[in-house]
Amino acid sequence: MLVSPIISNIFGNKIHTDIGNKNNCQLYKFSQNSLNQDIFVKSQHPSFTASSIIKSTNDFRNLPTFRTVHCIYCGRPMLSNKIVNRLKTNGIFSGPIRNFVAEMFKYIDYLHPTEKEALKKITLMSFDKPNIRLSQAIQILYPEANKELLKEQLPILKKLSEYSDQIPHGWKLKYQNLLKITKYRLEEKEYTPKEFSGKEFAYKIKRVSDSIKDETIAHKILKLTEPLTHPILKNPQEPLTEKFINKILTLTETRDVNIDKLNKADLQLIIIDKINKYAEILNRKDIINFCDIAQKTIKKEPVKLKFSNKAFKYDLNEALDGIQDKELKEKILATAKLLPTSQTSVNAFITKHQFAASDAIGYDILRPSIATIEHMHPRSEKGPDVLQNYALACERDNNTRSSQPMSVFLDKFDQKNQEQYFNEIFEEVEKGNLKFPVAYKMLETFYKESGRNINIKKCKKST
Repeated sequence: MLVSPIISNIFGNKIHTDIGNKNNCQLYKFSQNSLNQDIFVKSQHPSFTASSIIKSTNDFRNLPTFRTVHCIYCGRPMLSNKIVNRLKTNGIFSGPIRNFVAEMFKYIDYLHPTEKEALKKITLMSFDKPNIRLSQAIQILYPEANKELLKEQLPILKKLSEYSDQIPHGWKLKYQNLLKITKYRLEEKEYTPKEFSGKEFAYKIKRVSDSIKDETIAHKILKLTEPLTHPILKNPQEPLTEKFINKILTLTETRDVNIDKLNKADLQLIIIDKINKYAEILNRKDIINFCDIAQKTIKKEPVKLKFSNKAFKYDLNEALDGIQDKELKEKILATAKLLPTSQTSVNAFITKHQFAASDAIGYDILRPSIATIEHMHPRSEKGPDVLQNYALACERDNNTRSSQPMSVFLDKFDQKNQEQYFNEIFEEVEKGNLKFPVAYKMLETFYKESGRNINIKKCKKST
């Protein structure tokens, strides 16, 4: 068996014997010393079988289907995607809210604060209106939530407006136009958007696609969004080609059209019309709403567009691109980060889901708690796609960390969370579900990336 140079240096040949001997598997825990010294203290561990259950990425990701696993960062228990999909398939999200609330109480400890607060509001409503659906509950909650959200947003927008006088001349007009459009969006006033963003539309569709019960139609809808982000449609200078036109006509099953008279806007409308027809079959009002706004935007008609934090921050970065005053730019971006999001404000969560289908709302309440594969050594830094580099983290923390060094991201979390997580991983070693060398390498990778010492409890012999 190949052993890393670090382990070999510490334990010499004995490590080969201990790891290679199924009947004398050792479990190690980190002491306070560095990797260049004796960093483990041995404790006896029963043998594991050669036929481990966890052999692949999917096996590892699905571990929370069979046992409780806590997020390596926040320490909350996690759900597997299989469990969430099962709830969706069984109609828990789309049925009466009394059934949804009853089922969700099993997972109350899994939820992040904003989603827990949303569940609380839905629970209170279920006492008076037990038979309404989640989409109806959100629509009832929407007016008050929108009013409260505006109270949270406007002071931050005012602060952003105050920076206008400091913006250099070459950037001022674009910055002011963005703030004007943002105010329209926040106050839900009609305006005529400058251009249609295929990227933003595709992102919105992808975001709700997980909650579509009919997987075949979901796949078709996602396939239809792909050309909308193609450089030919995105770049005004890029000419249309007959090959590209025919590809879209085939994808949308469109016939009897004169391809010589088609322009880019026509092709966008053909794609969106096809998506809209699928949405009508599914009775997905959220997707129908996306399509309606997209069609009006392409036709240069006035629309009411909801404010989107993600889109605003993207546009803000674009508006400030190339500005020489880096300190001013950082101040503006830092202020924009104060805007409430659906992750930090229950009012933002409710308003975001105003037109959402019940399946999408239920899914999004649980989505942040779904277990995901976390690359301890980030992919952006050439972290390998191997079990030894994997940890399980809830979707929210995984997305929040992004490519930050683990040592930096961990500053906000208690070390007890990581100890709890790795003790659960080594319990799987004891049960024979994960090979000891793999778990050991996971622990070693974590130490290298985080610098944190982890104590592993002595394992008791399985009964």
